[in-house]
Amino acid sequence: MKKAIVITIILLFVLLNEASPILGLYGESEKLDIFSTNGEIIYVDDDNIQGPWNGTLEFPYRYIHNAVENASDGYTIFVFNGTYNETVFVDKTLFIIGENKNDTIIDGMYDEVILHIIRDTVTIMNFTLRNTGGYCNNAGIKLDSKNNLIEDCIFYRTKTGVYVNETNNNEIINCTFYNNGEGIYVKKSLGIIIRDCCFTHNAIGLNIIGSYDGTLQGCYAHTNGIGFFIDDSSNIEIVHCAAFDNNDNQGGLFINSCENIEVNNCNISHNGFGLRINNCSSVCISNSNFFWNTHNAISITADSEDIYVKNCEIADNFRFGVYCSNSESRLLNNNFYDSIVGIYSESSICNARNNWWGSLLGPSFFEHKTREKIMSKKGRIRYFPWRLLRVKDTGANWEINYEFCDVEINNSRFEDIELPGNDSDNDKVPDWWEEKWGYDPNSWDDHENLDPDNDGLNNIEECYTDEYDSNPYSIDIFLEFDWVQELPGNPSNKPRRDYIDQMIEVFDKNNITLHMDDGSLGGGEELPYISNFSYADLRDMYWNYFLHNDLNNPRKGIFHYCLICDYGPHGGFSFVGWHHLDSFEISAQIIKNNHPSVERDLIIIEVTFHELGHTLGLFVDDHLGIDNKIATMPYTLQFWKNRNYKSCMHYLYTYKILDYSDGSHGKGDFDDWGNLDFTFFKNSHFEWPKE
Repeated sequence: MKKAIVITIILLFVLLNEASPILGLYGESEKLDIFSTNGEIIYVDDDNIQGPWNGTLEFPYRYIHNAVENASDGYTIFVFNGTYNETVFVDKTLFIIGENKNDTIIDGMYDEVILHIIRDTVTIMNFTLRNTGGYCNNAGIKLDSKNNLIEDCIFYRTKTGVYVNETNNNEIINCTFYNNGEGIYVKKSLGIIIRDCCFTHNAIGLNIIGSYDGTLQGCYAHTNGIGFFIDDSSNIEIVHCAAFDNNDNQGGLFINSCENIEVNNCNISHNGFGLRINNCSSVCISNSNFFWNTHNAISITADSEDIYVKNCEIADNFRFGVYCSNSESRLLNNNFYDSIVGIYSESSICNARNNWWGSLLGPSFFEHKTREKIMSKKGRIRYFPWRLLRVKDTGANWEINYEFCDVEINNSRFEDIELPGNDSDNDKVPDWWEEKWGYDPNSWDDHENLDPDNDGLNNIEECYTDEYDSNPYSIDIFLEFDWVQELPGNPSNKPRRDYIDQMIEVFDKNNITLHMDDGSLGGGEELPYISNFSYADLRDMYWNYFLHNDLNNPRKGIFHYCLICDYGPHGGFSFVGWHHLDSFEISAQIIKNNHPSVERDLIIIEVTFHELGHTLGLFVDDHLGIDNKIATMPYTLQFWKNRNYKSCMHYLYTYKILDYSDGSHGKGDFDDWGNLDFTFFKNSHFEWPKE
């Protein structure tokens, strides 16, 4: 039976796969011999536990690494379905093919690298790779060689799915990356091609640093912290890609300190920041759609220049269409409509002639039902002449297929929390805890799915936190603080205990017990000094100091996490450190510089209150007043619509009110307390109705 399966797979591949991406590395004549360059196929089957093992179809090797050791250059290794608990060092030119990518699983057992490829021109196809270690440089596949192909693979629960390490001309095609620290990390490499891949529920989907001449085509990124992050790179082309439903406080596509970047024919919708361009030059965005982004559809900051936006649809964004700060940009032949502000220019020059603004009358300086508003602060927007009619043939020429990247996410723990004590009924909770809270220790209960107080912590997790006075019948929230060491003479970044107690008291008044760990609950520590680190560095700090590089750390899914520093990637924002929005960063000195009259220690606790709200599910989608910079300006309609929203989630009150709103302040208010989602930090979702 297995022989017939193998023959069928090989014939189908050779005869039907005429348009296979493998042609990018091999010519047509070479493709026909892909499985038998030297006339040899070696088989692997974990069902052969008795032996003998010689790699034949009758007596396959039990482990993949044995097949690699006994293969020669050009051999094919065919691996039958099964779970292979091993790591493999590939130092030969091989074709390593799994029977089925969903059922041919290589489990790295938390080792450093599952497949380490040091030889050029290796092909890996049809595998699931899961469970690497949690340290930097740990990966499902690490490429220290060139001209390799990785196709039709799944990467799950890795620090990095594929790590392309200072090498050239590799291809990654039709792969799925979910629940990873990052899907793909391209470091100082040339000629990377990434095509038709799916990135979801990762801290960062794709991370390209110090690289050039790369192509990203036909890829989807959704429900990540950042979909695509490109840093210090050049000559990168992003074509026919989609970034949607990524973190409200992070976003879809971030381009930092880059030059010669092209974004063409893309759909970027419902992210916090759709496209964020920081300190870049020579960036061209064309024929793309920017819809429903909650903060800025396109953000251009930090002395960026030669930024060109043309033939795009920029519409229905919740705050700003284009936000330009201390930069120069040119916007031509775009359609702006139905955002609160089409273009905002702060200390910037925006050449925005020949665009359509929703009306033949051009842009407006006030909020208008049909005319897009423009605003400036010490900046200039050149908008005349404008288009009298909507520009034709703008935007992407395709629509997002939401089923293409629809991965079923299992939010249960991969390994159970170990709890001390006798468990008579084997229901994963010890007898002493069941007796304490009224359960029968001799009768099995489904504690993994029992959460009587609906606080997002099941009974197993409540038992784990029993030493911290958790109560399964009363709402508990756990928050761990880590803080970066201050420079000599600077104030400490550790939150003050009296302010912590004030915050605890506010939650207590709303029948919520807030447990703040500043070193008193098994976590909370001072980190070595670091400043001006990147989004990718922040993700690594989360893994190093919150997870402690342990993918099964029981605090994940119990504690929210806060990192306080002087200068980080942004003033203060919630971020995805792994696969859910459970964390936030506070750059205390950045915020202090922007709010010099506010006490620095008070800033830390007030921003903690605000960002914790995001990890509890409070977002722009819920209320117009949340994170609305426009609503802090008294001369805008947004200010008057939202002034009754008396909440720290409203930027107008973040440094004035240490509380959420209860919805009792009149028209325009919102009941934050009544809309907290205590499960959000372990079941994050950012979907927006697409119809």
